[in-house]
Amino acid sequence: PFWLKPSGPEPFSRMLECCASPPPPSPRLDSSSLDMSGGPGQIELTYFAGFKGRGEPARIALHASGKPWTDKTLNFEEFGKAKANGEYPMGLPVMALPSGKVVTQSVAMARYAGKLGSSGLYPADPEVALVVDVVMDICQDALTKCPQDPDEAVKKAKREEYAAGKLKGYMDALSKMIDDSGGPFFTGKDLTVGDLVFKYFLMDMITSGMFDHVPPEYVKSWEKLVSADEAIAKHKVVIDYEASKA
Repeated sequence: PFWLKPSGPEPFSRMLECCASPPPPSPRLDSSSLDMSGGPGQIELTYFAGFKGRGEPARIALHASGKPWTDKTLNFEEFGKAKANGEYPMGLPVMALPSGKVVTQSVAMARYAGKLGSSGLYPADPEVALVVDVVMDICQDALTKCPQDPDEAVKKAKREEYAAGKLKGYMDALSKMIDDSGGPFFTGKDLTVGDLVFKYFLMDMITSGMFDHVPPEYVKSWEKLVSADEAIAKHKVVIDYEASKA
């Protein structure tokens, strides 16, 4: 949630911390909560209705864990009212834990959710886990370090320079990690939360056209990343999660 023009709705400045103009709210979803067979003291994840972004990796990992959880969604109007009342000071997503604690930070949530159950989405091996963390940090950097400017023409020039320079370096680094692992994922044959963060934080942002002044076809320069994105979307963990929402 981190990418909007200065005139865009405030929630997205928290949500994307970087780069684009927000899409209109989904007409299909509102503030309903999708109860994933939970009860008292279960995990509750709150994020924007009809939007994947920074909430999706944790959602998918929670579903894969087999643990009870609730997917709570807010539309932008509801978020704005809650924000005005002092709620969600750090934006969304937020996660309420069974202990009653409420936490922020989407990558930390994805990492935590990947450790639950037996999904294996966050590796037990310290070195493999480090690789996953590196992937997630690169994706964060690629978004949060992109330039902003209130003057749209200046912003466009800065973004184009960023895409040709620093962003290209991030994409090169991620592509090399796929190459080093043998693919199709960043640690090899096993899907992890690192792959989910790559897809839903960074790749979808660019290919959807939401990363202002970075065209969707930009990613085509990295064939391995395009293939990884496709493999993630076709993985059983992702397909099963999507089917659970139908």
